[in-house]
Formats: sequence, C-alpha cells, structure tokens
Amino acid sequence: MPLKKTDFEMQEVFIKHLKQAVPANVSLVDDIADLLKISNDSAYRRLRNETELSLDETYKICKHYRISIDSVFSNKGDSVTCNYIKLTDSAHNFENYLTSLLTQLQRLSKSEDSKVIYAAEEIPIFHSFYSKELAAFKLFYWQRSVLNVPEYQTRKFDWDSIPEKQLQLAVDIHDTYIKVPSIEIWTDETIQTTIKQIEYYFESGAFKEKDDAITVLQELKKMMQAINHYAESENKSDSGKKPTTSFNLYNSDLVIGTNCIHVNLGGAVFSYISFNTLNSLTTGNQEFCEEIEHWMKNLIKKSTLISGIAEKQRFQFFSKAYKAIDQCIERVKNY
Repeated sequence: MPLKKTDFEMQEVFIKHLKQAVPANVSLVDDIADLLKISNDSAYRRLRNETELSLDETYKICKHYRISIDSVFSNKGDSVTCNYIKLTDSAHNFENYLTSLLTQLQRLSKSEDSKVIYAAEEIPIFHSFYSKELAAFKLFYWQRSVLNVPEYQTRKFDWDSIPEKQLQLAVDIHDTYIKVPSIEIWTDETIQTTIKQIEYYFESGAFKEKDDAITVLQELKKMMQAINHYAESENKSDSGKKPTTSFNLYNSDLVIGTNCIHVNLGGAVFSYISFNTLNSLTTGNQEFCEEIEHWMKNLIKKSTLISGIAEKQRFQFFSKAYKAIDQCIERVKNY
C-alpha cells in the first residue's frame, strides 16, 4: 500500500526545521538534489513529504546543514546534543574548522533577517582576522599553544609561518562577518588576552624578530580603531556604502566567563559555547538557545551601550584599550 502524506509526520517536522535553517535566497531544491544525487523532481517530492527520506539521506542532510536531530525532535528534558569539530594535534582539522566557520557565516550573510549576539570574554575570532598580520599571529598562537600541532612546536613566529590557504580563510571569515548584523558585549578585559599572548610570546623568544611583535601590536590597535568606527556609526559597512550592516557594542562590568554566540537565522536559533579556548559546542536545541538568549539579554540590560550617541563612554572604553596596547609596544621596544 502506498504511503500517504500523513504518514510522514516526523519528516514534516524535520523538513520544516530544515527550511528555517536555510537562507531564503538559497535554492533548497537544487541543494538537496545535488547533495543526494537525485533529480529536482525527486527532491521536490521529499520536501513536500510525498516521498520518504531514507535514514542515509537524513544523515547527509543533517551533516551538510549542520542540523542536530536533537534540535528537531528532543527539545524537552535536561539533555542537549551538541556538534563540534575535533581540532587537537592536526593542522588539517584546524583548516576544516575554519572552512566550517566560513560556511556558517556565509549562510548568515545571505539571510535578510539574521542576527548575531556575541558575548566576548576575549576578542571575537572574526575581528582577530582583521588583517593578515594579526590573523597570522593568532593562527600561529592557537596551533602552537592551544592545539599542540606538532609542526609548530619548535618553530618561531614569522610571516611565513602560516599556509596561504589558512590566511585566506581567515580574511574571508572577517570579510563575511562584516556583512552580518551583530550585537557584541565586551568587557575592559576582552582585549587583554591578546595583548598578553603577544607579550608572552615575545618574552619567551617565540618571535623570530622583535619588530614582528611590534607590528602585530600595531595591527591590534588598527583593529580596535576599526571597531571604534563601527561603534560610532553603528554600522560595520564602509562609510557611505549600502546595504548597511548594523552593529551595536556594549561594555559590561560583569565577568562574562566564556565566549558565547547566539544566532537567529530566519527564526531558527543556534548557540555556540566556547571550550578549550578556541573550539565551540554548537546546538540548535530550542529550550537551551532560549536560555542563552535570556542570559544575553539580561547581560545587555546590565551593560553600557557604547555605540551610537554614547560618545563619552565609547571614548573612555577605546582610550583605555589604546593605552594598554601602546604600553605593551613600549615594553617590547625597551626590553
């Protein structure tokens, strides 16, 4: 007996979630047909719940769009399923991580109603890729000191340390994030982690040349100046260019404790919680994401808006950051 459309109750829930997770301007039919190697007509029938998705097909779709089955069917209870990419001990894994990050940002940038809220214990990874020089240092630091990639353990930092493919991924990640509307919550300590990393590497002899450490610090200051400009104009796009990309920046006196990202993609929500310094656990569990959003909104209420008309508060915040960078530059020069 042929299956009726009503026999696909769980598939209908899954397809509804899938459509929410994909930007409106992306042809889901074409994507599914290409992914499953089927005709467009066959893809239509699956998306209309007229043909059953096999277990293998469902798995491929979940993997491709980074959808957790937990986020679709298990939004109750006290268990949350998360995705992550293994990073340790492999430059190849790290490259996969950067590629995945870029893919997720591209999905956000293509959606007309996406929004990111970023609670930043340290400088958001997207801003860390502001320039190739700053990106090169951060990529080197993470692979040498956090991920323990073997080929970096005895190497000193110079401008040839990082493969060009990694650098290009970093640049593309930064440029794509600039197109995504965002709210960021920083503290006075957010910038300190990167300053300490640079100074520690210099004092421990991990820079091949003294001037390279100074250059990285100067690039860090340029990054902060760019963010200052975004905050002043409440817009991450270049002055006068359209469409604009909204940007709001808050300064929190509370300790944030971890890097945390809440994403709304056309009604579908996702949360990213950092662990092991760089990596993140990702989930689309509705109840968990709502709790993260509630925590972030509460954090915003207790923070000071320093973008837009908040000229005095913004000046004080960035002046303190510039001073910390300048003082580190002087310490390196006089070492």
